[in-house]
Amino acid sequence: MTAPIVLLDGVEKSFGAVRALKGVTLELRPGECLGLVGHNGAGKSTLMNVLSGNLAPDSGRTEINGTDITGRLTPQNAMKHGVRCVYQELSLCPNLTVAENARISHPSISGPGWRRAARELIREMLDQVFPGHGVSADDVVGDLSIAKRQMVEIARAFAVTTAEAKVVILDEPTSSLDAVAAKKLLAHVRRYVEAGGSCVLISHLLGEIIETSDRIAVMRDGGVVALDSASSFDRNSLVAAMGSVAENVRDGADGPPIRASAPVVVETRPMMSGGLSLAAHKGEVVGLAGLSGQGQT
Repeated sequence: MTAPIVLLDGVEKSFGAVRALKGVTLELRPGECLGLVGHNGAGKSTLMNVLSGNLAPDSGRTEINGTDITGRLTPQNAMKHGVRCVYQELSLCPNLTVAENARISHPSISGPGWRRAARELIREMLDQVFPGHGVSADDVVGDLSIAKRQMVEIARAFAVTTAEAKVVILDEPTSSLDAVAAKKLLAHVRRYVEAGGSCVLISHLLGEIIETSDRIAVMRDGGVVALDSASSFDRNSLVAAMGSVAENVRDGADGPPIRASAPVVVETRPMMSGGLSLAAHKGEVVGLAGLSGQGQT
């Protein structure tokens, strides 16, 4: 069996009386995408913050590429070992340009021509991950939409200067992306792991986890409760492993419609088997929410 590129062994982390991680043991192999799922508070982000050096575990062992770095893992040290992380909360500086933000993560870009080098670096990676992205390296980040900021954050993590990106952690990377951009990102993840890279993909969208991952780890209450090949899971088994009951929820199912007595002015039929119908009664406002490209229009 191939030696893991990352080994977390018996990792514990508490915040006061709350045990966020309860002796977690998990490995990441070269050339694989490991899906990490679980409800909010299961410990996914805490575990990845340990791996990226942002949190020091209370106990446990950490190895990266065969090197035991227990107690010595900092964000800078993690970067040197090729670990990159895209967090749920974007870390870009809104008052700087896209190229300047790329320079922050890649300090080896220096000298009189650093701006040109930073522009080329981030432009090339944006083109690879998100073809047709519409982002200029000279754009001020604060002027970009949230979706485009997410693209820049992701491209910055995959970009390579002196330190190779061996492990890329993506924590809810598609949360602000439309369906087209999300598809491009997940396709890039597959190309990246097929070329030998390793990726941890955290998402509440179980479909993209199953389709993109090689293996899936399920976390619940600070521990890993299930770990198997992605082909061994389906949506229902993942939900069951997370400890929840899958139910089809329809707003208003437990009570009478707000304006049931009013005449229906607009009504749509389900466009697919199992889809939802939608009715708007006279005097009623029905709101539609969702990211761009999810079918609202």
